[in-house]
Amino acid sequence: MNVFDDEILNLWKSFHKYEVRYILVGGFAVNFHQYWRATNDIDLFVDDTLENRKKIRQVFNEIGLGDFEPIERVQFVAGWTDFRLNSVFRLDMMTSMKGLENIGFDDCFNAAIVQQVHDVPVRVLHINHLLTNKKAVNIPKDQIDVIELEKIRQILEETQKKQD
Repeated sequence: MNVFDDEILNLWKSFHKYEVRYILVGGFAVNFHQYWRATNDIDLFVDDTLENRKKIRQVFNEIGLGDFEPIERVQFVAGWTDFRLNSVFRLDMMTSMKGLENIGFDDCFNAAIVQQVHDVPVRVLHINHLLTNKKAVNIPKDQIDVIELEKIRQILEETQKKQD
């Protein structure tokens, strides 16, 4: 899956245009933290407010998925609430994340890193929060992610110490 695919870029652009409050999580977030592995979906942690849901509805309409009024009230459940983009990509939306229940969306949003993808800001879950989530989920691919992300975090910490 390519984060530079036109369809995905249009999604990021529309999210930015409508100021959707989201955080990229899951395998794509792992890739943004420099551990490259395959993933078959785009996982998003979204702010669960009516205002934000209305913005998501606008985005879906703009990118050609249609105008889905129920999006304003349906429960988003990780792994169960996905939307197929026009191509082969799946968008998995969730309003809570295992391991991050006591942290909450706002704290994760404020700590998230912002990556520029073709001049479009994409908010990515902070490596510490990603590790907490991956450890809580604890499926085989997440266990591998944890090992690699721990190595990356250690390098980041050592680099920061040298700069201080």
